[in-house]
Amino acid sequence: MLKHLIANSPLLVLIFLTSSYLVAGQGRKPGSCRTDIQYVQNVEREAFEGIWHMHLGMTLDESWEFRCRRMNFTYLYTRPHETAYRAEEFKIRNRWEIPIVSVGSLKFPSNCQGQFRITYWPRANPGTGEIDWNNLRYKVLTLDSEKLIIYACQNFQSGHAELVWVYSRSCTRWRWLEQMYMDDLREKGINVEELYRIHHVDCEDYEIPRAAAPLLVIHI
Repeated sequence: MLKHLIANSPLLVLIFLTSSYLVAGQGRKPGSCRTDIQYVQNVEREAFEGIWHMHLGMTLDESWEFRCRRMNFTYLYTRPHETAYRAEEFKIRNRWEIPIVSVGSLKFPSNCQGQFRITYWPRANPGTGEIDWNNLRYKVLTLDSEKLIIYACQNFQSGHAELVWVYSRSCTRWRWLEQMYMDDLREKGINVEELYRIHHVDCEDYEIPRAAAPLLVIHI
């Protein structure tokens, strides 16, 4: 397995970098992205928009560095060639107890097939290394009333990177729900042993604290 790229995604990431990793029965050449990954063909607006709490994944930063990861998708418009959402990510950096919010735009093709691109503002590549985050195509693997699983993959000359994000409507990790999305991941040929859990504790209501109002002094 090749050395992990030094990158920092604005989303929760499960990532494998390898030149020879191969899942038996999957449509993938050694060292390249799969060609047979099945994704949702029709993304319904009501099912997708709203708040999703991240439950599982792997990032290139340390697993303990962030907690309370959450996405909020707000519908913006539908045009002839695309359907757009406002995407807001919230997370807390544990070391300094700093809440962080990243805002961007997420766009599906107009036929609502489950592939999208996401761009965060300001317009800058949020990672370093080889992954082109702004042009990465994300796929919705699972979407229902309780869970959302998103997948992406990018090829390199030296191998490839696979990414998976796992969300639920609830920040509580219910056992029955965990079993459901674990089954979905295995069915898609994703190695669940590489995942770690995201903790939703002391999340400060998932909001950025506002600065205190200036003190009003009245002179008499």
